[in-house]
Amino acid sequence: MNSKEYKEIKELLALLEQKIEALLDPAVDQPEEQVFELDSQPEREPNPEPQPESGHEPESGHEPETIGDLFSGFAQRPTLADSLAKTKNGRPLKEVIPLNDRFLYEKVLFSQDRDLYNKTLTELQDVKTMQQAEAYLAERFPLWELSSPAVQKFLTQLEDVF
Repeated sequence: MNSKEYKEIKELLALLEQKIEALLDPAVDQPEEQVFELDSQPEREPNPEPQPESGHEPESGHEPETIGDLFSGFAQRPTLADSLAKTKNGRPLKEVIPLNDRFLYEKVLFSQDRDLYNKTLTELQDVKTMQQAEAYLAERFPLWELSSPAVQKFLTQLEDVF
C-alpha cells in the first residue's frame, strides 16, 4: 500500500467516524442523505387513526405488517434452480460429459469402440425421459454391471440431461 492509498483510507475513516458520531448525537443537525429505494412506489402518508375493521381484507396497497410482507415479492421471482431446470434438457449429452469421463466410458463401457459410444450418445439424445434412457441402455448393454462406478457415473450424468 502506498502513501496515497493510506491517506485516502485514513480520510475515509475519519469521515465515517464523523458520520457515526453525528448519528449518535441527536443535538447535531444531520445532513439529509440520498436514499435509494428498491421499489419505485410513491410515498404514502401514514394513517393518522386506525380504521375500524370492516370484516374484509385490506386493499393491495396496504403497508406491510411484517418483514415477511416486505419480501413477499421476492418469492414470486424464479430461482436459479427454476432457471436451470428449464434449460436442463436443452444441452446435448456430448457437452455434459467431460473429456476424461468420455475416455473412461469408451474404455470401460464401450470396449474402446468410439463409434459405438458416439452412436449411443446420439440415440440417447433423442430419448425424452430418464426411464426411456435406462430401458434403452438395459436393452443394448445387458452385460453392464449396475454397481460398477463407471456405470453409476454415466447414469448420473444422464440424469443431468433428463
